[in-house]
Amino acid sequence: MQRISFVLQIDERNREAYIQRHKQVDPELLQAFQEVGIRTYSIFLDGGKLFAYMEVENYEQAMAKLSVHPANIRWQQFMSDLLLKHTDGEIVRDIPEVFYFGAKEE
Repeated sequence: MQRISFVLQIDERNREAYIQRHKQVDPELLQAFQEVGIRTYSIFLDGGKLFAYMEVENYEQAMAKLSVHPANIRWQQFMSDLLLKHTDGEIVRDIPEVFYFGAKEE
C-alpha cells in the first residue's frame, strides 16, 4: 500500500464553493476510486491550500486508469474553474513523505 500526499490550491474566495462541491461527489467517481485501488482519500483545507492524502495500491496505475474514467473526467471539468496552477504550471504537486509512524497491531 502506498501513502501519497499532494498539494493543490484555490483562490480563498472560492473556499465555500469548493467545500460545497465536495459534499456532492458523484457516487460513480467514488466507486471508481475503489476500483482502481484507492483505499482512503482525504483533503484538508488551509486558506487556499489543499493538502490531500491517499492510501492506494499503486498510485501511478490508479491515476492512469482514473485519467480516462468518464466520472473522473466529468469531475475534473467540474472542478477546473476552482483549481489554480502552481508556479510550475501544474495543478497537482506531490509532497514527499519524510516521516511515518504506524502503530503495530497486536
